[in-house]
Amino acid sequence: MNPLLVIAVVCLLLLYLYRTATWRHPNFPPGPPSLPVYGAYWLLLLTDWRYIHKAIERMRRRYRAKVLGFYLGNVPTVVACDYESIREVESRPEFLGRMDTVVARERGLGKLLGLILADGPLWAHQRRYMLRYMRDFGFGTRSVKLESLVEQEMQDVIEVLHGRKKDEGISKDGQALVPDLFYHVLLNAIWSMYAGDRFSHSDHRFTRFIAQQGIDFIRATGPTGGALVLTPWLRYILPEKSGFSEIRKTNQQLVNIIRKTIHEHKNTYSEDHMRDFIDIYLKEMKANENNPEGSPFSEEQLLFLGWDLLVSTASTLTATLGMYVVYLMNHPNVQLKIQREIDEVVGRNRLPHLNDRPKMPYMEASLREVMRIVSVFSLGIAHRALEDTHLCGYFVPKNSMVLTGLYSYHNDPEVWGDPQVYRPERFLDDKGQLKKDISLPFGAGKRVCVGETFGRQNMWLILTGLLQSFTFKPAPNQKLPDLNTVHGFHQTSPDFWFRPVPRA
Repeated sequence: MNPLLVIAVVCLLLLYLYRTATWRHPNFPPGPPSLPVYGAYWLLLLTDWRYIHKAIERMRRRYRAKVLGFYLGNVPTVVACDYESIREVESRPEFLGRMDTVVARERGLGKLLGLILADGPLWAHQRRYMLRYMRDFGFGTRSVKLESLVEQEMQDVIEVLHGRKKDEGISKDGQALVPDLFYHVLLNAIWSMYAGDRFSHSDHRFTRFIAQQGIDFIRATGPTGGALVLTPWLRYILPEKSGFSEIRKTNQQLVNIIRKTIHEHKNTYSEDHMRDFIDIYLKEMKANENNPEGSPFSEEQLLFLGWDLLVSTASTLTATLGMYVVYLMNHPNVQLKIQREIDEVVGRNRLPHLNDRPKMPYMEASLREVMRIVSVFSLGIAHRALEDTHLCGYFVPKNSMVLTGLYSYHNDPEVWGDPQVYRPERFLDDKGQLKKDISLPFGAGKRVCVGETFGRQNMWLILTGLLQSFTFKPAPNQKLPDLNTVHGFHQTSPDFWFRPVPRA
């Protein structure tokens, strides 16, 4: 071969690589260079392949940036890493979009449905509608009926942990399994509002099966979608290793369960008796059947509203609860302070009520601190820029992926001082009362998690109910669980056994 031709080819290749690595939109935020195919994703994996949010935080420090910019493949990606930039992303309409990815399409059976992964006018309409009518059944507000249901479920769990009832799936030999311990309480709470029913008290296996499908779905992908989203053809040649097979299998299991419930409601539907959110929605579907402009109500949309509620409850809240147990076992002094507060405010003769919550600031602070330090949604849920715009003075092209770096913000020493230390007192003032909460575990703005109130209330009820009766200790002959979560679309709690020791 002609040596000059070889030299020319090599020079052109080097020029291409240099161009690929250094080209950026004008005034794009600072960040790492790009490499062929996956762009900066290679460098993020090299920095921390398990936890992309930690890799991004290291990049942010390297570039001394509050807003970081890089390219995932050919997708411009911007990460807001401080309070001001995150709030700006969450509040401005230009950033309300969601990414149209192979994972989102597979989850919606070819469409972008539900609330979590949808956008546009249909998303806005369905969000308002769901919040309005789920509230009637206790979602997003204080509900005596829902609180009573959770109390009954907690009494059942406590009986199992004391050994007075048997359920070896969550408790045996004086030990309890996390996060499985929490599935039944939380899923019955959300299912009672959506479907007007509760799963069996005598057999928790079905709720554990449902929850595990949701968690496996979450763990099969990453917060940015990973290689599967950047090169969707991987689903054809590497379906197992890319996570696509797990996504498809677990999603279909969940879809089948919810679809069966909707069909049962259709067969027993009566306009004279609205049992739950499914009935309310079916009524709207009937009322809009002949709408000449088309109806925003459909059975498939109803299905994925239920999917969002079920999976978010099964994965996000149990992740927080599981890690709370880990942190309390690693900080027994905090656990003791909480139990003293419970004894002073509630005593031992009844379970804690939400009326007690304002009188228990240290308990509340301990939960806020876990949500901050764990940052379950470490990068939020990816937004999409709906138009060319700017963020903190930097240019953000249309269809950019925009991430909220909650992990970076929640671990910023300029804000928190000692962010790696679990210290509930940071949320309390000098008088021991709660300060204004500047953490953002549920996001903010129009994209704030619709289940924030439901989540905060029920996590509080579950944890205080357990700590009133038990002290969390490591399982015999085992080390304390470490403080690492399991990576995925968001962080989830590792599975582990612990010892709930009855209090004297």
